[in-house]
This record gives sequence, structure tokens and C-alpha cells, in this order.
Amino acid sequence: MNSYRPAPSSNLWITAFKIVLLIFALYFSAIVLSHVFSWVFTITFFLIRIAVSIIVGFFLLHFLLKLLFRFDLWNFIFASRFSR
Repeated sequence: MNSYRPAPSSNLWITAFKIVLLIFALYFSAIVLSHVFSWVFTITFFLIRIAVSIIVGFFLLHFLLKLLFRFDLWNFIFASRFSR
């Protein structure tokens, strides 16, 4: 059985050192990983922007064709694939 009891002041300094070390480690990892995450976020937001523009363009084309020519683009594309 271990009877060693550290003094409260030494335990406090070790805890403070661990917190400072954690802050420095997080700062260093943020510096290193910022370049990686900036590229990941750039590519992700670019792909999301392309997908949203394609979807919005499809809906605008659908509504314009529906209003002008009474042609249902949604039904034309998806009805033959999902109907039996």
C-alpha cells in the first residue's frame, strides 16, 4: 500500500503545468492543422455551392417550364424511374 501523499501546493502546480501544456498543444495543433482544414473547408464549401446551384437551377427551370409551357420537368425525369 502506497502511503505517499503529495502536498496540495505541488499538486496545484502540476495541474497548472498540465493546463498550460494543454493550451500550448492545442495552439500548436491549430497552427499545424489550419492549412489542412482550410483546404478541406474550401473544397467542401465549393462542392456544396455547386450542388446548391444545380438544385436551384433545376427548380427554376422546372417552374419556368411549368409556367410557360405547362411541362412538368420533375414528372418527366423521375416518374418513369419510380413508377411500376
